[in-house]
Amino acid sequence: MFQISGILTILLVFGFCSEVVSKTSQKRYPHPIFIPFEHNCTGNYKGGKKPSNEEILQILKDHSKWLKNPKAPDEYRANFCEADLGRAVLNEAMLAGANFAKAKLHKAQFHKAQQNGANLTRANFTEAQLQGANLNYAMLHLAILQKAMLDNASLQNAMLYQTNLQGADLRNVKGLTQNQINMACLDQHTKLPPGLSRPKPCS
Repeated sequence: MFQISGILTILLVFGFCSEVVSKTSQKRYPHPIFIPFEHNCTGNYKGGKKPSNEEILQILKDHSKWLKNPKAPDEYRANFCEADLGRAVLNEAMLAGANFAKAKLHKAQFHKAQQNGANLTRANFTEAQLQGANLNYAMLHLAILQKAMLDNASLQNAMLYQTNLQGADLRNVKGLTQNQINMACLDQHTKLPPGLSRPKPCS
């Protein structure tokens, strides 16, 4: 029952109508966020380039179109692979399925106030540098944070349903609870904060 309710939550937070879901379910992937990420880093910010605020806003706009229209070209997917996004302000951003692999996100802000966090469902943060990032209340369902660097990052009330935390160092993460950990996917290389125990492997 929990697994079913979690999947329903994911669909509801996107706000997509049943017509879009029914059309995309006939394709190879039920929704564009499940299209696999490129194995190698591609995009305009490869090598640690820093996007301007105007570029970020345009990427957010294009990504929103990509989410709403599954027939849009793949390039609408937000691709911040290896980008320098230190201290970037991405409060409450809709970035489900975005690519942040190996991005520098030191002290990036994904949460502003109250209970509204960024939607980062199925986003790719593989090996991303998230030291000091504010991910409070973020929706990280099915997100990939393998080997992510999260020293002093804050995950208070973040939604971690089947979030991939394999190999991640969580020892100094703020606001993390056992209930959050129990929903996530860890492995023997995941380092936990004091007082938290390793859950059963994800099925």
